[in-house]
Amino acid sequence: MERKGEMTKRLLGESFKELMQKKPFDKITIKMITDGAGVIRPTFYNYFQDKYEVMEWLLEQDVFIGARELIHMNMQREAVKMIFRKLEAERQYYVRAFEVEGQNSFEEMLVHEVYSIIQTAFELHPIDMHGFEKSISKEVFMKFHAITMVNGIKIWILDKEYKISADEALDMYQFLMTHSFAELMGGKS
Repeated sequence: MERKGEMTKRLLGESFKELMQKKPFDKITIKMITDGAGVIRPTFYNYFQDKYEVMEWLLEQDVFIGARELIHMNMQREAVKMIFRKLEAERQYYVRAFEVEGQNSFEEMLVHEVYSIIQTAFELHPIDMHGFEKSISKEVFMKFHAITMVNGIKIWILDKEYKISADEALDMYQFLMTHSFAELMGGKS
């Protein structure tokens, strides 16, 4: 019974993903999702509250479960590489997902997931914040990096003209994170 439930949930998620590549989020109905999955409309509510929850579940299942496992195996770079590669593999879906704005936006969901990954990495490998403890809390540090990574991902995913691979995008992100605006201003003042 459990296996059938997991399969039904996955079918609903895949149906939603297919619809997202054809229609704007706000034009997708629960009936469309259930029709695509081959189940009746009430079945949807056994697994999800709404379309936003489907999108959040897909992000967790498709991208972040594997990344968390890698973080716990002390493979942080591989975890971030996996995130970039998973997003690239279904780029068209994620382009459409970034169109979901406002409350429960995809970007907000992604920031939450990246924050969680950073938090896990920080707990496993704390950074010495000597001299900055009063001005930069652990939460500020993690939030800054989550928002920064998501903005980098968003620029990369939505860029129609400059197509680079996930590996190149990760290298670009790493370069940007290791070279600050302060360098352009002549270093520390």
